[in-house]
Amino acid sequence: MTREQKAGAPMPMRRKRSLTVCAIVGAAIIASAEAARAADGVIYGVDFAGYPGGSVLQWLGSKEFEPKQDANNSRRVVYSVSQGNLVLETRSRAFGLLLNETDVRDYSRIRIEWGVDAFPPGASYETGVRSEAIMIYVFFGKERHASGSLLIPDSPYFLGLFLCESEKTNKPFRGRYYHGVGRYICVDRPRLGMPVITEFPIAETFTRVFRQEAPDISGFAIAIDTANARGNGVAKSFIRKIEFLR
Repeated sequence: MTREQKAGAPMPMRRKRSLTVCAIVGAAIIASAEAARAADGVIYGVDFAGYPGGSVLQWLGSKEFEPKQDANNSRRVVYSVSQGNLVLETRSRAFGLLLNETDVRDYSRIRIEWGVDAFPPGASYETGVRSEAIMIYVFFGKERHASGSLLIPDSPYFLGLFLCESEKTNKPFRGRYYHGVGRYICVDRPRLGMPVITEFPIAETFTRVFRQEAPDISGFAIAIDTANARGNGVAKSFIRKIEFLR
């Protein structure tokens, strides 16, 4: 058979069957994953796998994230993607925030896959050095409340969940502002460079802390904050996935 005849020859039946079986198996795997996801009670999620290249901030914009504070300043905060993880890194003292104003209803928990490569120098809410390598803010309701300063914008109720190096976990800390509507909670103490999966009862915690029923989620944000850190303010962290669960 010539090369031309080979090119135009029909596909052997065995190969057709093989491709058909692969397609069926692939579809079954996808369906199984989707079924498992539904059974797991996932209402809304963001996965940072599948980065196509180009500007990371533009790609994050396609996922409804808007850069705030120093997030647009690449001399202070750098965003990259590595092995399916969004990587956050400060080059000096900075506060970078990625805000997503998606509404989420009928939730009870949040699940986060994340980790820390370098904590901010001296960071500890227990000693008043309020800095984090990574924090997930969850905002509740649409109504905005006073921050306690004319220079700081009002905010809805929020919980800030972060990874810490040494302080107590699951303890709600007050920040410098937002005493009436915000709390900061270390939810895990990971080993450097090691990913952890955190599942946290945000609705129950909101009710316990603020003594009222948790309203619908009005948005969430990913932050790295070394503005108050000691030394050079360098920190580094990563996050793979955020999911809100029933």
